[in-house]
Amino acid sequence: MMSSIGLAGDTLDTAYVVLLVLLVIYIPIYIWVWRCPEAAERFHLSRYGPALMVKTRLGFRTMDRLARYTRFWAVFGFVSKIISAVLLFLMMYMMVVAIMAIPSRIGSSAIGIEYALAIPGFNPIMPLSYGVVALVVAMVVHELGHGIQTRANGARVDSSGLLYGVIPLGAFVEPNEEDMAARSRRVRMDMYTAGISVNTFVAIGSIAVLILACGAVTSDHSDDVGVYAIDNGSPAYIAGIPASAIVTGVQEYGSKTFTEVDSVQGGGVVSIDYDFDPSMYYILQYETEVGTHTTTEPVQMGAFIKSVTNGSPADRGDVGVGQFIYSLTSDGVVTQIHSTYDFMSYMAATEPGQVLTLTTVTVAEHGGSPEFVTHEGIVLADRSSQGFLGLSVTTGGMTLTTPGILLDKARDPFYGATDPFSYVSALFSYLSGPFNGMDPISDEVRWWYDAPGDDIFWIAITMLYWIFWLDILLAISNALPAYPFDGGFIFAGGVNWLLERFGVSDTERRDRISDSVSNSVSTVVLFMFMMVILSFII
Repeated sequence: MMSSIGLAGDTLDTAYVVLLVLLVIYIPIYIWVWRCPEAAERFHLSRYGPALMVKTRLGFRTMDRLARYTRFWAVFGFVSKIISAVLLFLMMYMMVVAIMAIPSRIGSSAIGIEYALAIPGFNPIMPLSYGVVALVVAMVVHELGHGIQTRANGARVDSSGLLYGVIPLGAFVEPNEEDMAARSRRVRMDMYTAGISVNTFVAIGSIAVLILACGAVTSDHSDDVGVYAIDNGSPAYIAGIPASAIVTGVQEYGSKTFTEVDSVQGGGVVSIDYDFDPSMYYILQYETEVGTHTTTEPVQMGAFIKSVTNGSPADRGDVGVGQFIYSLTSDGVVTQIHSTYDFMSYMAATEPGQVLTLTTVTVAEHGGSPEFVTHEGIVLADRSSQGFLGLSVTTGGMTLTTPGILLDKARDPFYGATDPFSYVSALFSYLSGPFNGMDPISDEVRWWYDAPGDDIFWIAITMLYWIFWLDILLAISNALPAYPFDGGFIFAGGVNWLLERFGVSDTERRDRISDSVSNSVSTVVLFMFMMVILSFII
């Protein structure tokens, strides 16, 4: 596990070195295009702000061929405006939530600048092969949407190509400005919203095929307990239990309470009991592809503190990572916490402002005395109208699941959702899968399942997931109401439409007001966007 930490550091260093090299190469090219525009034009290069446009005529025939169905594209334009409006509000909701969460991230570990760059193989969560294919698909269909809608409304397309600024920033389609200026607001809105809606439909199609395909997946371990992840330094980590283990039995070491730690004696194998007593030591047996193994070190079960949210009540109460929750006390009532389930159930019944006393214990190794620490006067914060302590806990350092539940989550982006807000939260959780190694099922746990075609099946499923992931993210991010994102132009068109509805009939005045409002909103939104990005990478 130490090697993985070192690797992360090496990756970060490499990211900065590669960016520096690309910057050194890019600057003289940009200066040459700036100083010699006519010569650069022969190589189809031109400036676009701080970026370069590599102009081509790729895709023109496809645009013209598909644009012939004008009635379809008229209806599609109407649907596109609805989809873009929904995603615009969704993007702003995400931005506001992210801004509110910035204080809790101050002082926490940064994920690194490489995570902010959508470069397959360079970004740690984006595999090279799948990432390249999915990124090309997402960019091509997005720009085709713009181009087809432009041609369907009788306007010319001057060029298509790649937008490049140190790193590839995306593809583009360049409508003829004169033609677009002569078209109505509806036509321009149809063109701006087309890319977002095409990405959305591709994402929906990809996830629909993925869900149908996953219906063919079965598992002999569907209801067994699986170890999905191990926390560094935890009892499970020390015992050598690997992530991807399937728990097949538990051996009790004997009745060893926190205050009666002595030599460990073996016990008989018993079936898994989810009501684990944290005052017991256990040996877990787990099954792997090469057979059944048994740990040689005892594993202390219970609610192991995996992480503490920055600035949370637990953080202010000096609660540390790597301890076990022993008990929670409120109004003189002491509740012992025997498991993660006990902890979550207790917290679900709490209220904001409630005062708790938290007792934690550090389990000593090899017969040493455990250490109890009492944290008094912890005032719970508010999260969704219930008390928030700020602790993330796992079972003895293990993130446990079942293969059946994991498969259900992999094929359902809205798993567990019951109301509109939970549907949004579930989708965000699904999109965060790559940060947890899910795309949608990580390589390490695929042996839990039986799938038709095995390797070919999983390659196809993973490809579908990444096409979905990048298309939906491209759609949502382009809905940002700020220039140069499509959402900036869509927002300006929406403001213009509202002004007309409120009686501003003069076109020039309406355009002037909508441009002023849109530019102001764009500046604020871009500032918010940069704050969110910097809060993660610094």
